[in-house]
This record gives sequence, structure tokens and C-alpha cells, in this order.
Amino acid sequence: MLDDAFTYGGWAFSLVAVGVWLWLAQRAFPSFDSFVKGFDDELQLGASCEERARRARWHQVRQAAVALTAVAALCLSIGFAIPD
Repeated sequence: MLDDAFTYGGWAFSLVAVGVWLWLAQRAFPSFDSFVKGFDDELQLGASCEERARRARWHQVRQAAVALTAVAALCLSIGFAIPD
């Protein structure tokens, strides 16, 4: 019973993590205008406070995706290691 909880919980976390990674991958490809704008201000010296806050939020989303993936891997490894 415990191994099933970890295994199925790990699968659920894995599916959510894959969804978050796919969403991040979709957002990773910028439009041409934002691509050129990013090269114009590489050091972000002209970035506004809102733009810096937006980048900080994206960093948090990426950290959450990595943490979710780690939890999924841990749950699956525990679920598969416990004998039936």
C-alpha cells in the first residue's frame, strides 16, 4: 500500500512537472522583437523595476519546476524500491 502511494504520487508529480516544463519551454522562445530588445540591453541597465520583478518571478517558476521534478523522482524511486 505504501509503495503504491509513493509510486502513483510520483507519477502524478511527474505529470505536473512535465506540464510545467512544457509551459516553460513554450514561453522560452521569444518573439523577434523581444529577442532584438534583449540584445540591445544585455546588462539590463535600462530595465524597469517591473521588468526585474517579472524576471524574478520567472526564476521562481523555474526553481519550482526543478523542485517538482526532484520530488517526483524521489517519490518514484521510493515507490519502486519498496517491495510489493
